[in-house]
Amino acid sequence: MMKKSVDIKETEQLCYQYLSALERGDLDTLLSLFSENALVYSPIFGNCSVESFYSYIFQSISDRAMKLNNILSGVLKTNQVALHLSYTRSVEGRGPATIDVVDLFDLTEDFSTFMAVTIIYDTAPIHGDFTSCKNAPQ
Repeated sequence: MMKKSVDIKETEQLCYQYLSALERGDLDTLLSLFSENALVYSPIFGNCSVESFYSYIFQSISDRAMKLNNILSGVLKTNQVALHLSYTRSVEGRGPATIDVVDLFDLTEDFSTFMAVTIIYDTAPIHGDFTSCKNAPQ
């Protein structure tokens, strides 16, 4: 059986939909981009469901703005795509801060949705933003 090859334009569109939904705080649209039982791997919260993680993010973080720096496609693992972005946001009433982030996505076999995202960034400068947050995702 021949595996479907990645459609760069389709994958790129999925990435732009993700960024738009994240910036707008549109949970329904964001969840529709992920497969059932998809997981988030966060440097601060560890492994959690996509719904619990992004619900928490949308409740706790405001003034989200993203500058896309690059979209990177997997060479060895063709079902992966990464977004490198500068992410400015305010956490629970604190002033805005910008971090450089890489969101590494695993795509489903047909490349139509995300099945996992690993969020990568240096947590040291912002760890204090989350130490006293209520209702952290599980």
